[in-house]
Amino acid sequence: MNTRFLETFIWLARLKSFSRTAEKLHASQPAVSGRIVALEELLGVTLYERNSKGFELTAAGRRVLDRCERIVELSNELKSIATEDNVLGRPVRIGASDVITLSWMSDLVAVLGSKYVDYQFDIVTDSANNLSRMLMADEIDIALIANGIDANRIVNAPLCNYRIEWLANPRRFDVTRPINIEQLCELPIIMPPPGTPGYTWQVEYLKRHNPNYSPDRPSPLRISCGYSPATGIQMVAQGFGVLPVPVLLARPWIASGEVAPLKVKESFPAWAMNACYKSPPTIPIIVSLVETAQAVAKAYADRRGGSDFWP
Repeated sequence: MNTRFLETFIWLARLKSFSRTAEKLHASQPAVSGRIVALEELLGVTLYERNSKGFELTAAGRRVLDRCERIVELSNELKSIATEDNVLGRPVRIGASDVITLSWMSDLVAVLGSKYVDYQFDIVTDSANNLSRMLMADEIDIALIANGIDANRIVNAPLCNYRIEWLANPRRFDVTRPINIEQLCELPIIMPPPGTPGYTWQVEYLKRHNPNYSPDRPSPLRISCGYSPATGIQMVAQGFGVLPVPVLLARPWIASGEVAPLKVKESFPAWAMNACYKSPPTIPIIVSLVETAQAVAKAYADRRGGSDFWP
């Protein structure tokens, strides 16, 4: 199969215009049309239709678009790997949020070192906000963060999920009785800094279950911290307040009795982690690296078991 046909179909689906697609690919409109016809004949389906709403993909076109993008990416990756002696001339830059760094990042680093022997890697740990900015500025090649990035040309590949629990110091707070959100809001809540994803998720959760909640009028106390799960858990252990935390990371503190889960009736949503990268990828092995990260996360889940973490 000629990947030029696939690439032409991808750009036509994105631009919804034969003239703009031809301009993008430095080809004539008849050439673009001919490639699409050839691809439709090869696949035996109609890929697009024109109607009163303009250009639209058919159901078959929508089904095959993702696979076409994948084939083109893999084709480009194969060409790059085959022709490069010194693969990149620079390290592959991977950014990871703290929650991944504190759980299965060491497993991923070990696999990277053995599987990609011709590559060097730089691992950066930072907040989701900073890692998103760095990816958009081409300062890193992959960002492993919660919820992904909603932007053009960004692929968000699912990695894993962390169960979240509200934690408290059992010597200061009553962790034996169930409470609701209204009662939770009466406790000192530790908040991530405003403008961060963690802050947004926490405020949305509290408002959804308690319409009277306002982050601008905390009761009785709001404590902000530059969010790191490890720092947050230690602040909870020291009795500063309560905080929703990936319970997987808190297991040692829970086992020692320093912190305990609060029995909050309204569950906090799980953190869904994604591997984010640009399309087309900035380096040839991005798709392979993401698949490796997914496999490492699954192996970690299989090994740790339980409901705290799953792929």
